[in-house]
Amino acid sequence: MSEQLPPPSAGVVFDRDGLRIHTFTAPEAFLANSTHIIETANALVVVDGQFVVPYARAFRAYADGLGKPIERVFLSHAHVDHFFGLGAAFADVPIHAPAQTIATLDREGESLRVERAQQYGPLVPDRIVMPQHAVIPGVETIDGLKYELAVVAGAECGAQLVITLPDIAVTVAQDLIYSGAHVYVTRDTQNWISTLGLLAESASTLFLAGHGPVADTAEVRRTIDYLTFAQQTLATAADPQAFKAALLAAYPERTGAVILDICVPRLYAETSE
Repeated sequence: MSEQLPPPSAGVVFDRDGLRIHTFTAPEAFLANSTHIIETANALVVVDGQFVVPYARAFRAYADGLGKPIERVFLSHAHVDHFFGLGAAFADVPIHAPAQTIATLDREGESLRVERAQQYGPLVPDRIVMPQHAVIPGVETIDGLKYELAVVAGAECGAQLVITLPDIAVTVAQDLIYSGAHVYVTRDTQNWISTLGLLAESASTLFLAGHGPVADTAEVRRTIDYLTFAQQTLATAADPQAFKAALLAAYPERTGAVILDICVPRLYAETSE
């Protein structure tokens, strides 16, 4: 990885009876994007692929360093900070994603890659790798571990894969949760809030986030509070500057304000249409 880029953080966030979960998080300048590895006795399952090429390759090197085969990659949703890295580092691994995510990548993936390449240059991969397998919601067992697979519609994006590991009370929530960070706010957050409410009441006690460190139930509830405040403020703030200022004032402890520079202009563009 380029020495000019700040280092990521990576390590074990769950370790019990030979089952380990690793989280790899890019620095805040790259949205604190978090990707994960579920390590069982004989295999690895990877969730998402990072954003820019150097961190994607560093994430793959971390996975390879565990010395076990990657059984598959789950792609949680069709946002570039989660799927770009697949083209950079995981093209040789089976990739599973919701059918709607696959359709979105087929329709928009290459144009998004070209657009971001104009902004980020060689940090963007030179190709899009399409998932080969559509996730079927339900229960699947991989190397002895039960995976409950669900697809949530109309939350942070059109389709979000949620993976629950009921045997160890862990849910991979990805961009339903921005742990300790400002959130990519959408115009209609009601279903997102409802989904988080169900997670907060679930049996899971550890939640893997799409941005920032792993979260507990209290952080899930704080995300609900954030989205509720954002929804109320969006209805009254006169312009994007006022909306962003209100979020920064209400949540000064949250990191990653750069995400607001991405989502807030889009919210007000939608309002003017």
